[in-house]
Amino acid sequence: SIDAEVHAVRSSVGLIDVGTLGKIEIYGPDAAELLDRVYAGRYSDLKVGMTRYGLMMDESGVIIDDGVIARLSEELFYFTTTTGGSATVFRELQRWNALWGLDCTLVNVTGHRAAFNFAGPLSREILGALTDIDLRDEAFPYLAVRAGNVAGVAARLMRVGFVGELGYEIHVAAGRGPDVWQALFTAGAPRALRPFGVEAQRVLRLEKGHFIVGQDTDGLTDPHEANAMWAVAMKKPFFVGQRSLRILQARGPRQKLVGIEFAATTPLPKECHLIIDKGAIAGRLTSVTHSRPLN
Repeated sequence: SIDAEVHAVRSSVGLIDVGTLGKIEIYGPDAAELLDRVYAGRYSDLKVGMTRYGLMMDESGVIIDDGVIARLSEELFYFTTTTGGSATVFRELQRWNALWGLDCTLVNVTGHRAAFNFAGPLSREILGALTDIDLRDEAFPYLAVRAGNVAGVAARLMRVGFVGELGYEIHVAAGRGPDVWQALFTAGAPRALRPFGVEAQRVLRLEKGHFIVGQDTDGLTDPHEANAMWAVAMKKPFFVGQRSLRILQARGPRQKLVGIEFAATTPLPKECHLIIDKGAIAGRLTSVTHSRPLN
């Protein structure tokens, strides 16, 4: 069934419930400043209507969470966190905001909003018949965020994806979630839509090359070791973990997260298996799966 779900996303369209993701709104004149300080990337220059990947570190420079940050207006941001990190991240943001005394307010809307990822080559065509949002590339580019209606329900759409296909993350009021899910399911059913689950999503993201915090990273992994320095703006005046990251960079990585492929005829090792070189531990496998599209 995992194979079939992966195939649906790669060849037609798939639908997954991602409502468990943490969802936070931050509003106020200093909203961008707070995000600049607690996330490794830069958000003060993020254009209204666009999103940017967000990587969060603790003060020792270790990766603790990631998500997508959307700018809805000059002073309003809406962003996601990992499922397991939603409460912790919200608490940390409140703590830092109280410490710094910035002029902004945080609201945890995790339980207030349902969210789905609608992804696959046919996703735009099928979704287009259900929404008043212009989904054309020139009107709704990759990494953009738009507000409108989906199946008559007020929604926020983010053109982001964890699966490596054209896709839209659809956020609606929690009480209307079942209505939107059913509308998407009904519209997609004649085009071989399949709901897909976390196991299929993990295969899809591994083919895309996207790491999972806490699985492909551990309690010591910094962005340099995770090959994620592209998400870090070291030239910013300050962000949490910046000083430690400079020290870690100067020291050099203990290990490096890399992608590898095994021949189809090779017996697959398991996750957490060690890689032994000349009798010593040279590394470990953090994620592994068979890829049907890549054979």
